[in-house]
Amino acid sequence: MNYFTCILNFFMKKIFFFLLLVPSFGFSQFSDDFSDGNFSANPLWVGDIAKFEINSSKQLHLNATGADTSILYTNNHLVNNNEWQFWVKLSFATSSNNNARVYLISDQQNIAGSLNGYFVQIGEANDSIGLYKQSGTTIKIIIHGKFTYTNNSTNTFRIKVTRDDTGTWKLYSASDGGTVFQLEGSGFDNTFTTTSWFGVFCKYTTSNATKFYFDDFYVGPIIVDTFPPEINSINIISQTQLNVYFSENIDTSTALTITNYNVDNGIGNPVSVEFDVNNGALMHLNFSTVFTEGIFYNLMVNNIKDLNGNFMLSSSTEFILYTPKEHDIVINEIMADPDPIVGLANYEYVELYNRTEYPIKMQNWKFAMGSTIKQIPDATLDPHSYILFSSASGQESISTYGMALAIPSFSITNNGETLTLYDSLYHVISTVSYTDDWYKDANKKDGGWSLEQIDPNNPCGGKDNWKASTGILGGTPGAANSVNELNPDNTIPEFLLVTIIDNFHIQLFFSEPMDSVFLKSISKYFIDNGIGNPANANPVAPQYSSVILELSSEIQNGIIYTITINDTLRDCTGNPLPVSSSKRFAIPQTPTNNDIVINEILSNPKDDGVDYVELYNRSSKVIDLKNFILSSYDTIASSLENIENISDEGYLLFPSEYVVLTSNPAKVKEQYYTPNPNNFISMLSFPTYNNDDGTVVLALKNQSEIIDMVKYSTDMIYPLLNSSEGVSLERINFERPSNDKTNWHSASETVGFGTPAYKNSQSSENIFSDEQITISPEIFSPDNDGYNDILNINYNFDKPGYMANISIYDTNGRLIRNLINNVLLGTSGSFSWDGITDENEKARIGMYIIYFEVFDLNGNVKHYKRSAVLASKL
Repeated sequence: MNYFTCILNFFMKKIFFFLLLVPSFGFSQFSDDFSDGNFSANPLWVGDIAKFEINSSKQLHLNATGADTSILYTNNHLVNNNEWQFWVKLSFATSSNNNARVYLISDQQNIAGSLNGYFVQIGEANDSIGLYKQSGTTIKIIIHGKFTYTNNSTNTFRIKVTRDDTGTWKLYSASDGGTVFQLEGSGFDNTFTTTSWFGVFCKYTTSNATKFYFDDFYVGPIIVDTFPPEINSINIISQTQLNVYFSENIDTSTALTITNYNVDNGIGNPVSVEFDVNNGALMHLNFSTVFTEGIFYNLMVNNIKDLNGNFMLSSSTEFILYTPKEHDIVINEIMADPDPIVGLANYEYVELYNRTEYPIKMQNWKFAMGSTIKQIPDATLDPHSYILFSSASGQESISTYGMALAIPSFSITNNGETLTLYDSLYHVISTVSYTDDWYKDANKKDGGWSLEQIDPNNPCGGKDNWKASTGILGGTPGAANSVNELNPDNTIPEFLLVTIIDNFHIQLFFSEPMDSVFLKSISKYFIDNGIGNPANANPVAPQYSSVILELSSEIQNGIIYTITINDTLRDCTGNPLPVSSSKRFAIPQTPTNNDIVINEILSNPKDDGVDYVELYNRSSKVIDLKNFILSSYDTIASSLENIENISDEGYLLFPSEYVVLTSNPAKVKEQYYTPNPNNFISMLSFPTYNNDDGTVVLALKNQSEIIDMVKYSTDMIYPLLNSSEGVSLERINFERPSNDKTNWHSASETVGFGTPAYKNSQSSENIFSDEQITISPEIFSPDNDGYNDILNINYNFDKPGYMANISIYDTNGRLIRNLINNVLLGTSGSFSWDGITDENEKARIGMYIIYFEVFDLNGNVKHYKRSAVLASKL
């Protein structure tokens, strides 16, 4: 309810109170605004009294259950030269099973049965109101309302009916519940000239049994208007047009005189004034001088009279031309789960806050809850003020905390979704994609507490700028947030990556929401290799953390392009992206087996950490991870399980690049150092991996081709570690098989037990020479410090087909480790020893003999002995 409606209701209450005090003009004249809190006296209402109540807003409210009809009636004997007036709200779209009647005249108490009389029905077949005659059980239309407006969930009306002594009826309505009436129509019927009863009749289904409201009943002589008209509101249509809404219908001769209107600050009189064809209280003013954006003006009006000859006093009304911008109004508080109740009403709500110095009209604005978009009731939000959205059933309770609007089918998700406020042109004004992690309090996220924004001047702060309310009621609707404090965004945005949509379109992604105005400028982007500036730039709503560029020429196969930001882009709070930020892109190529390999696995994270899997592109191809899935493997069924898409948007992995897959990149970067913080993909859902034993699979989406697969187990972890928690498994060599257990080793302690998105601490390249068997390094120190922790045993034969055994002996000839047994070799490759014996103990410092035996199916046997030194730091 806006400010002017509140004022109108205040005066209407005063008028009805006054009418209660003045002497009666005839028997049974009455007024009832229920300000006494009951319907049992002054006047007495009877009927289905158990199904009605007087609510906190002092309105007659149906409070029933189930599908039914309910009536309430009182004594009345007035018919001719009479006026009936009342306020009604139906919080549902009317239908044949859900509508209201107000019986003006009835000869029977039971207005739900056979009677002789007249009634107004709110909710005709064409979603309007109408006046009917009832003869027994036969119903006939007298006035069919011409306005269609009972087909929504917020039907609020003030209705007036008059009848003279000849039987001429007139039906009026004010669709906003105010007092500016429109004539619905007139008709003649003089069949019934006496009455005994007046009452209300509600017909409803179960879902609408509590959604009927009535107030401000008046039955008596036709009220003579002695009040002068006033200006209710001004609506700016354009830079030269105003709509002026008066409090009542006004006289044509005075209303069309242009000198009766004047605007200050050099605007002057309008060049023309026009009546609205559908509303006698609305005038259209056209000016020759334009209004300046952001300047407050005053419209001075005088010499205007209403239809009863009442002249209005000279008045001045302030207005401003201001086009709302993104983040002028922000979503500021979210009550997604009000149960269990802490102190507020058990209804969901969303609070908006106007950050500006200007009143902002939200006319024809929309509100989106996930993919559901609803139009909100027209309202004006004053500077630095709040407004609340709730359901139709919750509006009354929520309005006790401030101005509240009922949104049709209002429902928000407990554990998170995207909420977006759009203006009338679908420009994003505010958006929030919350999750229940934003509460930062495990107890409060279970219900009863709202999410509150910490700093409304940091509207794109996301999780870092929201937390659970600390208010004693569980939230602070309509008031400053309990967690309110300065929390500025001082983080510079980053240019993260480019993906390919097709040969003429690419998409750029940034680390945070950006200013959409800057993103639209094509001159800020430059692409090499002959493409230049794009033809169009389309920011992606509602977050604006990416932009789609339409290129001026086609991307060619086999060329790696670089796009450079050559002018300033800013995030939504104004922080600049570094100029000359650049990224590569290219048309991706078709991957084959082992083009990308699994290079590092963390399956047993520490503390509150998360799993991660690192990939490495060992090919010469540019590969789009949009086409890949990550999964585990069911060894019994020999099939993939826990299948998850890696990146729906796409991610180009270039040759010799690393990328980390995880559900929470921020947590991984918090617990491990990485020199490549942008080489992370946040997967919406991550496969479940056992801490100790399991299988990691990288495969093509929609295909059965497995690109790489690694089976990990506890015996691959360096056994001398105090704990394997938080220790990643690193691949030693890209060229060696993924299923070679000796090709994996625990990450070094010196790097923090993990190397996400960069070279592994235990990485080692094959070293080949003319010799068939070589050792590197000749001195190694398996202390997990990342330096020479592993002894690599390299082989190089002129033909394939050899089987191999490798054994490790000390200088006394004692066997301490059977490294491999009966393994089929290729022509070249490597095996690694981490200095651990068959008894799972660290071998002592000293020299060791590596005995390498190979044989083929023809009985040819070769024996090789090499020595190495196991050393240790002093």
